[in-house]
Amino acid sequence: MLNDKLVEKIASSKKYARVYDKTVARIVADCLKKYEKKQVIKKAKNILHQSWGAFNSQPNFKELFESIDKTENPKQTALSLLKLQSSTNERIPILDDFYKKIFDITGLPKTIIDIGSGLNPLTFFWMNLSKNAQYYAFDIDKDQAWFLKSFFNLFKVKQVKASLGDALIDDFPKSDITFFLKVIPLLERQEKGVALKILKKQNSKFLVVSFPTKSISGKQKGMIDFYSKQFQDLIKDQPWKTKRLLFESELVFIIKKHA
Repeated sequence: MLNDKLVEKIASSKKYARVYDKTVARIVADCLKKYEKKQVIKKAKNILHQSWGAFNSQPNFKELFESIDKTENPKQTALSLLKLQSSTNERIPILDDFYKKIFDITGLPKTIIDIGSGLNPLTFFWMNLSKNAQYYAFDIDKDQAWFLKSFFNLFKVKQVKASLGDALIDDFPKSDITFFLKVIPLLERQEKGVALKILKKQNSKFLVVSFPTKSISGKQKGMIDFYSKQFQDLIKDQPWKTKRLLFESELVFIIKKHA
């Protein structure tokens, strides 16, 4: 099939070989509906770049794992690893308060789903969850998923599970909280209006949705007002109760979906 051949061509490229196969297939299928056959690969790669590649100048995860000091405290190791992604690096200064303030509103969760997680599972050590709590992280990066699994296995942390998952096509387990940390703008880049569909679809008591307060260059440029309005416009017709938390580097909205 043409679709399979195009997916294979993109998946075999050096830049996108690590992207979840189902994500590549989804994007190719969408592009086949909109563009001529000769344009599909270029258009699909553009979408992948805008939604993933532009934000993923990642290390070689296998080499990184081999360099980890197995005798070091895992929280200290996690702290150094969080600096490798801009999204999680920005979260480091607020980590001591971030989850405490969120859980003050939601209550301490027993199950967390983190969609488009990046390296955020490494912040598990700041969550102070109960020993029987479970944290499930999903992202579209194969190498990153392998790295996170290997990291938590190395330090015998059984509460964290990292898997491949695409918010636009996959279903996720029932949970107390689902995180969408700085991912809504990326979802909207792929398909206008899809974010609300995804939020409504989640079987979760609370949704925690966040946005950056600064650009990658460190400028605010009215981003707090911009994302506040974008979020309110997004959920204006929903019967959800929301609360807002503002941190130095992150604007957080907590949606209560179910009693």
